[in-house]
Amino acid sequence: MMHQGAVLAAAFSPDGRAVLTGSGDNAARLWNAADGAPVGKPMMHQGAVLAAAFSPDGKAVLTGSGDNTARLWNAADSSSIGTAIQHSNLVLAVAFSPDGRAVLTGSEDNTARLWNAADGAPIGKPMVHQGTVWAVAFSPDGKAVLTGSGDNTAQFWNAADGKPIGKPMVHQGAVPAVAFQPRRQDHTHRELGQHGPALACTQGDRWHAPSDHPLDAGNHQHGVD
Repeated sequence: MMHQGAVLAAAFSPDGRAVLTGSGDNAARLWNAADGAPVGKPMMHQGAVLAAAFSPDGKAVLTGSGDNTARLWNAADSSSIGTAIQHSNLVLAVAFSPDGRAVLTGSEDNTARLWNAADGAPIGKPMVHQGTVWAVAFSPDGKAVLTGSGDNTAQFWNAADGKPIGKPMVHQGAVPAVAFQPRRQDHTHRELGQHGPALACTQGDRWHAPSDHPLDAGNHQHGVD
């Protein structure tokens, strides 16, 4: 799978049949996962494509770029969806909500933002750090988001209104990666927890997610499994 520049982002489609790549050649491309053949036309930005993600149903993709925008695209024909999502600096991280109705972006402008996946319209106010937002993630239930920043913190936020949940989780360096633990099920297939019981940040540290209620700040305890 060849680009004309460094490949800076990659993701599999939910069904595993396609691969999405983002490159320093300003293009995102779709490829057949079975043989690496290109699918459709390139999806072009005016700057390097730094982040890329598939929607949960695989029908749309989201790209973040050095041109200070994120864009939504139709995975079937590579056509753009809605207008460009605008930040005031590089867009370094992107994610879809679990239901595919919202997208989340993180930027070098020190903000993370939520947007409507149908048309790119903003949702709520910016979620502001004191440094670059390097990483973003939705909780499994879609009711909370998590950001990691160059200000040495990770932060939970309410996905409905962009308000912080609890206090920042402080590291000794930048937080370039964040993730929620997937929902677990017991032997009767009942889901255990709403957000997923824990999340992982950089340097191998683990923290408790907000407890049983999505808006409960809970006890953010360092080093708890």
